[in-house]
Amino acid sequence: MVKVEHTTLVNAASRSVGRKKRWKAPTALGVAAVVVAGAGVFGLEKSGVLDSSGGSGSGLSDNAYVAQPVTDAAPATVSVANGAGNVVPNTPIVLTAPAGETIGSVTIADASANSVPGTFSADRRTWTSSAGLRVADTYELTAETSEPASNGVGLQHETFSTAAEDNNIKFYDMYPIDGSTVGVGQPVVLDFEHPVPAADRAAVERALTVYSSPAQSGSWGWLSDQRVDYRPASYWQPGTKVHVAMALDGVQIGNGEFGAKDHTLDFTVGRDQETVVNVSSDEATVYRAGQAVHSFAVSGGMPGLDTWGGTFAVIDKTSDIDMNSESSGLGDEYNVPDVKWDVHFTYSGSYVHSAPWSVADQGVRNVSHGCVGTNPTDAEWFFDSTLPGDIIRVVGTPRTGALGNGFNDWQESWTGWQSLSAL
Repeated sequence: MVKVEHTTLVNAASRSVGRKKRWKAPTALGVAAVVVAGAGVFGLEKSGVLDSSGGSGSGLSDNAYVAQPVTDAAPATVSVANGAGNVVPNTPIVLTAPAGETIGSVTIADASANSVPGTFSADRRTWTSSAGLRVADTYELTAETSEPASNGVGLQHETFSTAAEDNNIKFYDMYPIDGSTVGVGQPVVLDFEHPVPAADRAAVERALTVYSSPAQSGSWGWLSDQRVDYRPASYWQPGTKVHVAMALDGVQIGNGEFGAKDHTLDFTVGRDQETVVNVSSDEATVYRAGQAVHSFAVSGGMPGLDTWGGTFAVIDKTSDIDMNSESSGLGDEYNVPDVKWDVHFTYSGSYVHSAPWSVADQGVRNVSHGCVGTNPTDAEWFFDSTLPGDIIRVVGTPRTGALGNGFNDWQESWTGWQSLSAL
């Protein structure tokens, strides 16, 4: 059983002549109250914590202080019983002070120093946790109460443990690759294995924190019940270091299921590159830091299968792929093996790639099934010069890619993007 202590310091000399003199611990020092008697009274007086004035003639030094238990500062009531086990991880922890008292400092933490934040009521009569607990964990609670009328201070210690839970927050995909270097348009993409109910999305989002250096404002946006992306207000600054902390241990995702594991993701933003593909003029131009560095002829999607328009970040790239019309919902229209230098920019199967079979049409007309084809030399140059997260902006097409068809978070204005947050 964990001991609950309530301690006030009393001047021994004053006590001996019938004058009780209590010391009210500052909030920041409340947790030290139970060990102060052994800390050395000289150091306490010199630090200004104790008032050295007091009566004399008692036979004891005016500076001799001893700890004396009192009952005038009673402990706070805690919503979880001391020693409780199998506490559900999303249980709020509420401390309530007795009548006439207020709550001072509150600390709830596990052995690994994972602390639980919380907020006080305006009158400091209550303290309520503002984040969930980790699963299968043991917490120690330390709280200080004060009784202003008698200048008393109480200190209490309690423990409780949370229930073990299966890890039910897993990812089907997570982008970018941890430790990678990406383009300025790269969003953080979290694609969950299972749908996240609308009621739980705010809790999930609160568990996701993005740190960037230099600092840039950004926001999460839900593109579906399984996908949430993070993007800054405008493109990342070149050279930015990004760290994503996913504190999902103990977060509920509906039906009594919880996450049981935290995740992190780090990446670096490389140089600023944007490619503008104009399928009306059948030309692509690559810009670095706003300056054109390379142009090449292309052939986009034929009428009726027009290339998707909009602003996309490159998803990934591969040097060789088999292109099959069934993967694009076009039946057995085509099956082309060993297509080279493939830069992927929509989930529906759009690539910039080598198309030696349409060189005569490139720069003249659009004949593909939706991809952007170019000659082998320029295709290889573009492949070698492109990072995941580089911007490809497709213009001059009658079709616009739906939000979520790839990494096209930039289709939305900043205001529109912020409206997709659950917070």
